[in-house]
Amino acid sequence: MMYLTLDLRCGVSGDMLLGALLDWYESEKGDIQPVLDLIMDAASVQSPTRVSTSSIVRGGIRAKRFQTEWEKLKEGTVSGREMLSYMRSGLELTGMNSRVQNLAQRMMMNILEAEAVVHNERSFLDVHLHETGTPDTLADVIGIAYVSDRMEVDGYWVKATPLSLGQGTVTTEHGVYDIPVPAVRHMIRGIPANHGPAEGELATPTGTAAVKAIVELWMDHGELGEDTAPPGRPVGRGAGVRVYDNGFTNILTMYEEGN
Repeated sequence: MMYLTLDLRCGVSGDMLLGALLDWYESEKGDIQPVLDLIMDAASVQSPTRVSTSSIVRGGIRAKRFQTEWEKLKEGTVSGREMLSYMRSGLELTGMNSRVQNLAQRMMMNILEAEAVVHNERSFLDVHLHETGTPDTLADVIGIAYVSDRMEVDGYWVKATPLSLGQGTVTTEHGVYDIPVPAVRHMIRGIPANHGPAEGELATPTGTAAVKAIVELWMDHGELGEDTAPPGRPVGRGAGVRVYDNGFTNILTMYEEGN
């Protein structure tokens, strides 16, 4: 039996998880540029988009950083209906198979349903999206689904450590919120999670939606020591955008275990 364990003690964002998957893909299959081109084409159905990766080192640990840039959107917000349409168009344009489409759909629905609840909308189709209504979200969702399929993640039992949420406040289009933001609070129901261990938002809505869709087994609180790595060998590492000066690496690591 094969396990793939996500170490979420530094939190999770869409770009961190996709960075870790791309790091794994590159080590096993080689050139990732064709993958980046597909992700870029899929996200560009909403607005012209550029994606790139870079290798960074924090605390002596090398990780891959995934970045997305896009041209400013004309509209102020995007509805859930529009976001689903963009995603489906991007998946169709790039010829993604049904497995990729289904996983992308699950991730996007996690986002839209949470946003609808916290904004008191009757339908997720009518919810107005701000931070999650951008090509960045499309790139993360479609990219995670595509690379997960290429790496045959559905052939593993996917486990995860409890999710670190961060602490403090975050400023959004809707105002200043305590961490975790309302959409993340909704999605983590039934998921083991902790405040801290660093300031700032460590678990973003897109990242939380992704692990909620992918992870099958969650470790209990205290199952691992604070500095104990999950069992197995590290196969991919993805770096978050924020750099800390206190030794907190802000890196998500994936471990493969089994025969």
